[in-house]
Amino acid sequence: MQAAAPSLATTENLARVIEELYAGTLDSAAWDRAILGIADMVRASGTYLLAFSPKSGALLRYENHRLDPQLMVDYQKHWTYEDIRREYFLGYPICVPVTERMLPMDNRWHRTAILNEFLAPADVPHFMPAWLVKTPEKAVTLSFQGTRKRGPFEAQDIEIYRRILPHVSRALEIRDRLERAQINSATVPAALEAIRFGVIVLDSTGKVLESNHIAQAILRATGQGIRRKADGTLWLREPAGTQLGGWISTGMPPPQSIDGLLHVSRENAPPLSILVTPLPKVQAFWISPAPRWLLLIFDPDMRALADAPLIAKDLGISAREAELSALLLAGENLQAIARRFGVSQHTVRTQLKSIYNKTGIRSQSELVRRIALGPAVYAASASILSD
Repeated sequence: MQAAAPSLATTENLARVIEELYAGTLDSAAWDRAILGIADMVRASGTYLLAFSPKSGALLRYENHRLDPQLMVDYQKHWTYEDIRREYFLGYPICVPVTERMLPMDNRWHRTAILNEFLAPADVPHFMPAWLVKTPEKAVTLSFQGTRKRGPFEAQDIEIYRRILPHVSRALEIRDRLERAQINSATVPAALEAIRFGVIVLDSTGKVLESNHIAQAILRATGQGIRRKADGTLWLREPAGTQLGGWISTGMPPPQSIDGLLHVSRENAPPLSILVTPLPKVQAFWISPAPRWLLLIFDPDMRALADAPLIAKDLGISAREAELSALLLAGENLQAIARRFGVSQHTVRTQLKSIYNKTGIRSQSELVRRIALGPAVYAASASILSD
């Protein structure tokens, strides 16, 4: 039976719902209004948005729009594993609505426990789902539910749903990308705040774009040999300032810092060690300057902690070599480490070469960078924060 052409009122409702769908990528209330707007056009009592594993049947995430919240709790605990509809529904392509009449379940469906013990008592025995996403790892469906009084969904309902499905799928993809960006923008700064050394991001002209709380404290303090100038650029006490300026302008480290480290003298304190590394080039922003340089600032008075056993596991090196690596991260030089270990400086250098051979790392600065940006520092810092 061919579906009737949508009426002018239905077309106007579709336009309004589509507008709400895209507004809903940023506004959860608009998203809810859009989904319920579709439900009203097909006379559904409500709808579920479900993401689950096709392999195990486990429900990964869900949204409930205007249905009893307890139903979804019960479905997640038990009925998702008993739902025979999935094995038939998985054969359909994305953005194609189906109903119970279209699934080739023969007479099995009317005898199933999920219908007679779950859906029928809740008065949502009729359904009209469609796939929005379908991969071996995850499948996402938006399913409209109908009551006994409403009856099965019909051809005109399927046509309305079919017309709007591409917009639902696209809007959900945008929502997911924005949500992922929000999570990244929250977790990355949290990790930077947890670590025990300063982090500064510069643009191509040497202006400070970002800094964590330790870097900000160092920049504010007097006598540190480093500060942020009025124009936003980074100032270092000479000769480090000239060395960094040449590095930024040419892209090449100065001869004195071929290993990637600058040393900044301070008043009445050991010098700061600054690890300089270029950031991958990104597409230019329309207005904002792009990040170009990453500076890691190590203060011997604020030693960066690292989990030596985790360094050993992460890099595949021995326990003693991991201790050596952790001390380098903390700002110790080879002579001081030799005294701490009670061995000669030659022995320490031999251990360092062993680390290079096992990891493919070629310099102390590269080793420090690898640890500083790896799991060992964050694990130790997270442990401190949780105490």
